[in-house]
Amino acid sequence: MTAAAAIGLGSVIVSSLNGGSSSDDTAHEQQTALADTFSEGHLKAKVTGLVADGSAQNESRTPRSFGMESENGGETAENHVFKQPTVPECIRKALGRDDAAIATEQGVYKGKEALLVVLPDAANDTRVTAYIVESACVKQPAIGKGKILLKHSYARP
Repeated sequence: MTAAAAIGLGSVIVSSLNGGSSSDDTAHEQQTALADTFSEGHLKAKVTGLVADGSAQNESRTPRSFGMESENGGETAENHVFKQPTVPECIRKALGRDDAAIATEQGVYKGKEALLVVLPDAANDTRVTAYIVESACVKQPAIGKGKILLKHSYARP
């Protein structure tokens, strides 16, 4: 009886070490699928947060000296480099716009790697336009340009 239990336990351990059965593989594939970080229903809140964070960063900037700011000569936690969000060229081509981005964020939309790009609204300066663009072209330049997956205009926060 003990030998049968040991053999049964051993087969379970070996099965798990070998990757399990095909049903285990299917479950593993589902777990490794990209989880959506963007959704149409939550996009307005995401855009509002990004635009508000960008405004707060720009307002809180204070001039810094270029001299030593700490005894050890290294940078302190208070030193920051502020720059415009970068939009890859293939994403710009998809947008058809060269405006400076207000904010960007990488994520996943409907299982596809995407870049959320927030630009000033072209027709109304009290609004912003949010684009979710498939970003495969960034890693695979042969694709040429991204594909706009979603576009919405929102009031500036």
